[in-house]
Amino acid sequence: MNLKIRRACAVFVAAAAGLVATACGNPPASGNASEVTVQAAAEVVALVPDQIKQRGTLRVAIPDIGLPLAVKENGELRGMDPALGQALAQVMGLKYEPEMIPFAQTLPGLQADRYDVSFGEYYVTADRMKVVDFVTDWRDFSSFIVAQDAAVKPKALTDVCGLPIGAMDGSVELKFLNDAQAACAAQGKQPIAINAFPSISAGVLALSSNRVQGVLVGRGAGESAIAKGQPFSLVGEIGGGPTATAVARTAYSAQMLNAVRKAYETLIANGAYARILQANNTSYGAIDNPTIYTSGSTLPVYQ
Repeated sequence: MNLKIRRACAVFVAAAAGLVATACGNPPASGNASEVTVQAAAEVVALVPDQIKQRGTLRVAIPDIGLPLAVKENGELRGMDPALGQALAQVMGLKYEPEMIPFAQTLPGLQADRYDVSFGEYYVTADRMKVVDFVTDWRDFSSFIVAQDAAVKPKALTDVCGLPIGAMDGSVELKFLNDAQAACAAQGKQPIAINAFPSISAGVLALSSNRVQGVLVGRGAGESAIAKGQPFSLVGEIGGGPTATAVARTAYSAQMLNAVRKAYETLIANGAYARILQANNTSYGAIDNPTIYTSGSTLPVYQ
């Protein structure tokens, strides 16, 4: 996927659907939350819990992941996640209240009732399901960022046994690396020297300074790093499957989960979802069936 493809300046108006969107320039630099404006949808507003309606805001955690997903530039949040977060609030008839925080702080923040929802392209796992609920919103897979001239270009997790490899703290990629240690031992190989970083940009910096030989990241984040001119390659396809918005588990969780799912269904139907993904060059992960996962749900299968 070429993140440098330019799009012609365009204006899209779909008044009947309550959608107005403008886009111009390079996708990675666009995607700021103001590009797509969505009107509140009565069928979504009706599902929003009274506790949140009375407050009037949707408190959204945005992990500091980097483009094309989320970055803060000149005080402004940009990327797919902030734009989806704003559209979610708008279609619910709420004021958008985002906060960018490290990925590892997102689920504790939901548990502490600091946020109502969190973005972050979560894979739905058993451990995460112990503390929060999910509504799927996208699809992704992970790849290794390595130097273009790297001696090892791993295609599988066991290819990095014995090597210093990084991943973002709290991410599913970090879990993949930790889970692979048993396979390394079974093959008589040295364990992976795992480095956990607070953000993908910190991992990329470690790769640039040769402190690690690779960084396992979501594919879109890897492509964005390369689009900035870094002398890196992306290799391997690890995991893969639906990713989700995390929803705080509260006394009104069932109602909120239905509201979030209906909001995504509405954004997909009125075209706002597609416009947001197009603006951020993340259309490769589009879904058409937002799904709720809560305690007792059968987990999705990841490749």
